[in-house]
Amino acid sequence: MRIHVYSRSFAPAIGGMEKLIEVLAGEFIRQGHEVVVVTETPGEADLPYPVIRQPGLLDYYRAARDADVILSAPLSLRRYPAQALSRTPLCIAHPVPFPSSGRQRLAGQIKSLVSRHVVNIVPSTYMAGHFPAPVVIYNPFDPNALAPKTVDQDRSNVIFVGRLVPEKGGNLLLEAFARARAANGARLTVVGDGPQRAALEFQADRLGIADRVRFTGPLRGSEVWAQMRSHRIMVVPSTWEEPFGIVALEGLACGCRMIVAESGGLPEAVGPLALSFARGDVAGLADCLDRALSPDDQLPSDEAVTAHLAQFQPQRIAAQYLAILEAAARLGRLAAASEPM
Repeated sequence: MRIHVYSRSFAPAIGGMEKLIEVLAGEFIRQGHEVVVVTETPGEADLPYPVIRQPGLLDYYRAARDADVILSAPLSLRRYPAQALSRTPLCIAHPVPFPSSGRQRLAGQIKSLVSRHVVNIVPSTYMAGHFPAPVVIYNPFDPNALAPKTVDQDRSNVIFVGRLVPEKGGNLLLEAFARARAANGARLTVVGDGPQRAALEFQADRLGIADRVRFTGPLRGSEVWAQMRSHRIMVVPSTWEEPFGIVALEGLACGCRMIVAESGGLPEAVGPLALSFARGDVAGLADCLDRALSPDDQLPSDEAVTAHLAQFQPQRIAAQYLAILEAAARLGRLAAASEPM
């Protein structure tokens, strides 16, 4: 099957959707399919399939027309006309709900209308409530994150991995880290970058914890996992409704004690294997840190983590995607065959 994957943002950019498409495309190739990725992201990345970057309208139309099926992540109003004109069956992987207010409200309304005529794929049951007749397929984690746990992980090490933007809750974590009684001798590593970095560094200084907080900047792949494996506790303190949470799966895979906000699809990602607190609740997060930093707290068993992560293995997730893509391609062939010559 010839699969055309449109990923608005892609490697070398870093993010959840970028990681999803990179993992899926690799699995599609390994399972014997042809893949072409089209993206608006400039740059280069060493990948086992062609990547077309920022094509013109005609070149994009040709690429869409030459495929058996299109997987678009997300729905792009800029690219949808060419996708529709190509008459190639279209499946959309939605990373977030459509905007319903502000300057993007009209675009959200148009996308909502378009979504009634395509196959919609969402990464969690939380997200399923935002789209018509969606198929729920969880996001996969990269199995390269799996590694033997460090035997003597320091129970005082805490890590955050994510974009430094308000909705990821970095400011909430700093406030809770300063408040948690058990964190007095602990250290916090912040992995990532973004427009909020300077404000977070200032906040750490204001709270009197700057000497215990380290900002690494952006890291990728094995560098991130090495950081995770060297920490006992990982916090995902999102203050918005997370659609899912690949980073939480990777934290589990790296042997971290997970603390997550009760936010969107995050509880689905970690299941019963994490401590949780009400989204936006500083005191609740501080209590979770106190518990996780306590000598009495226990990590989930290896068996429980392995069993939980099995449902997010790339091969399994790719097979679910391929079943949807193959069904869409088959219907497309039947429709083309029934048209009058």
